[in-house]
Amino acid sequence: MPKTIPLLAAAACLALAASAAAAQPARPSQARATPDLRRFAADYEAFLADMVARFPDLPSLTVVVTRSNGTVFARSFGRADIATGRAATPDTLYYIASSTKSFLGLAMAQLAARGEISLDWTLAELAPDVHFSPDIHADRVTLRHLLSHTHGLTGTGIAFRLAYTGEHDPATLWRQLADLQPNREAPLGSFRYTNLGYNIAAMLVERRLGRRWQDMVDREVLVPLGMTHSLTQGLDRARRRLPFALPYTSVAPAGVAPVYLVKHDDTMQSSGGMFASANDVARFLRAQLNAERGRGTGRLSAAVIAGTHVPIGHMDERRGVFPGSGYGLGWYAGEANGATLYYSMGGFPGARSHMSFMPAHDLGVVALSNDDGVGEMLADLVAIYAYAWFAEGREAAAAAGAQWLERVTQEYAGRRNRMAAARAQQAARPWRLSLPIAAYTGRYCNAAYGTIVIADHGGRPAMAMGRLHADAGPFDRPETVRMEAIPGEGRLLSFALENGRAVALTYDEDRYSRCP
Repeated sequence: MPKTIPLLAAAACLALAASAAAAQPARPSQARATPDLRRFAADYEAFLADMVARFPDLPSLTVVVTRSNGTVFARSFGRADIATGRAATPDTLYYIASSTKSFLGLAMAQLAARGEISLDWTLAELAPDVHFSPDIHADRVTLRHLLSHTHGLTGTGIAFRLAYTGEHDPATLWRQLADLQPNREAPLGSFRYTNLGYNIAAMLVERRLGRRWQDMVDREVLVPLGMTHSLTQGLDRARRRLPFALPYTSVAPAGVAPVYLVKHDDTMQSSGGMFASANDVARFLRAQLNAERGRGTGRLSAAVIAGTHVPIGHMDERRGVFPGSGYGLGWYAGEANGATLYYSMGGFPGARSHMSFMPAHDLGVVALSNDDGVGEMLADLVAIYAYAWFAEGREAAAAAGAQWLERVTQEYAGRRNRMAAARAQQAARPWRLSLPIAAYTGRYCNAAYGTIVIADHGGRPAMAMGRLHADAGPFDRPETVRMEAIPGEGRLLSFALENGRAVALTYDEDRYSRCP
């Protein structure tokens, strides 16, 4: 089951990353002591205006650039709600997906600094009632491992239930801890990015302290920083009083289209369970920049904040277009324009977040979009331009921006063409179901992932799985259909038949039997 960003977003990131080295300046940069911020704002405004003009299907993009002493640029383009025409603003709340990890990492660091928890607590200590497999070394896997993606664990439906279906309760999730398995490809101590570690860390600390992870983030981070346009819970109530960006995709063959899969409280989870405005994220970045200069923010100490930046896990890979060499408590560390860059990004159907900061140039960039198409690609591009401007100068920024903008333009056109071709191919496939639809309908259960309900929707199968739902499309294998319950990710669903009736199904390689 998918546990990270959607496949289309991942494919775009990889396509852009393949040429990232060529776009990075070859020589080390020298920080300029007194950058002309008015000139930067004018140059940046012109670049962004030209950029968004190329993509009329872009729903919205909000960009804020900040330094440690305040915002130097804030601008929104497009609409947060296309149907009503409501414009996006820097105070619009966007879903920030996995960027949530940096907030939980800081909350955990705060609790550890006060002695309320220890990042060296182990699975065995925190869950003594769980019979873990001896192969996972529960007496050695710590909270620090879980929060730095070095835990060496895999398995269970915890991450899927929390992020996608909402079919969970504390008892169900706790039972699944016993099903954790060692990750043979990324053993304990080696880095492998997933949502699972943050989900388990939150579960363990919630059980120990008797507090929900949302309350920890609110109390330890959002309230001290005055982030009043950010939230981790209470979505139904908040949507009636705060401006939210609705999710869209701009790679649909017919143009921009809404994404049905919206977040609810039961799918707001510790690896990706925050909405925030760009102005609020800029406040968060100012705290990071000040911490790197030895200055705390309110009751958040510089040492605790800066400590979350220090790499624990080490790797040589890219997230989006930026290189990563290490991962701390929610932050990647890498290099761009000859300087250290810290960043945290997130993606989900209809959402993309970019937040990063470069201490050497006292600079932070926020880019939020309610689009998993071109908006997802532009979120990194706006950061590339800003860092190049401060590190290398106007000419270098203009050159890098133009180069990357052309690549995004080509990649976006390619993605839309590939999507159109895929839709045409799917529509041309024959149905390979041999029985009447009634023979397939019913409830199918899997202990790890939950329940799939198959129903007759206008003469074709449809599935529902908690918050997920989809109509079936044909596929060229017997008794198999294609389901796109997660927008942009087609998954195969195959039925097993006995005596003229489906008795089980396999969805994304996991078997579900008819429920008792």
